[in-house]
Amino acid sequence: MSNKPRLCTPLAFLTCLFLVFSPLINAQTANLVKTARLADIAVYPQKSAPATVVSLNNTLLSTQIKARVEEIFVKVGEVVEAGSVLARLDCTYYDLAAQQTKARIASLQARIKLAERRLERTRKLIESKTVTEELLDQREAELAVLHADREAALSSLKEAETDVSHCLLKSPYRAVITARIGAVGDFAKEGTKLFEIVDFEQLEVSAQLPIGDVDQVNHISALYFEDSAGRYPVKIRTTVPAINTRTRNQEVRLLFVDESALPGAAGRLVWRDERPHVPGKLLVRRNDSFGVFLAKQGKARFKIISDAQPGRPTPIDLAPDTLLITEGQHALRDSQTISVIP
Repeated sequence: MSNKPRLCTPLAFLTCLFLVFSPLINAQTANLVKTARLADIAVYPQKSAPATVVSLNNTLLSTQIKARVEEIFVKVGEVVEAGSVLARLDCTYYDLAAQQTKARIASLQARIKLAERRLERTRKLIESKTVTEELLDQREAELAVLHADREAALSSLKEAETDVSHCLLKSPYRAVITARIGAVGDFAKEGTKLFEIVDFEQLEVSAQLPIGDVDQVNHISALYFEDSAGRYPVKIRTTVPAINTRTRNQEVRLLFVDESALPGAAGRLVWRDERPHVPGKLLVRRNDSFGVFLAKQGKARFKIISDAQPGRPTPIDLAPDTLLITEGQHALRDSQTISVIP
């Protein structure tokens, strides 16, 4: 028996080469990628819109009578409670008018009592036919005139007492004094402005939102007004049913939940978009569309995302466990074979 080694035939030799290099060939034809679940890489970007704290009451307090300013009790920047006296006017003339009216009422009341007694006596004399019916009519008319005069005097007294009450200028609500216009010694006419005050409690946030964000904000659970002083929770009171023709924005009015910012504060309405977004770095362009590549059964599937903008997080409507290609996507084409790198 010959001990010479057996040589491989050409066909067997090619078969051996295929078996050895087949894994390398497959690795070179499949695109190497990395993947991740949407739930693990989704971002929820913070969004914002310009907003301002507005007071529902911003008032110029004016005098309602003619009088000299005797005393001013507040300064600019002070916070006053509702009903606090801000200034006192000279009330001498109005006090005298009220006293005179009271004296007139007292006089009329005495005359009414006298007229009532005279009328009663006249009625008794009528029964005995001592006086005529004409005298009775006269007594009744005199009493009626006196009653009318008393009613007029009572009305005058109310007017005089109202004038006296206007000698003290009071704050109609809890407010901050933003301007002091009058001074002690000034003679104020009716309507003379003495103070500018701003309601410290009846506050709202006015936010100007792009039309596309209005519906989203109406369904957000956590909203905040943010300025240089801090962040304040707010809630929507109403959406103004009108669009600004110049800015194409829509106004949303919000209320503070707990602590409030200062009246007039300028800041932003802040919220977190609760829709899952794919990071901007995963977006690629194919033809005229932007989208992401999904990993499905060893293939790369291109998912078009409408209104996507390159480099910016984009909302996407996919299941949380969807596998997205996070590395190697820029060289892919739709339906290409992929090999996932662990």
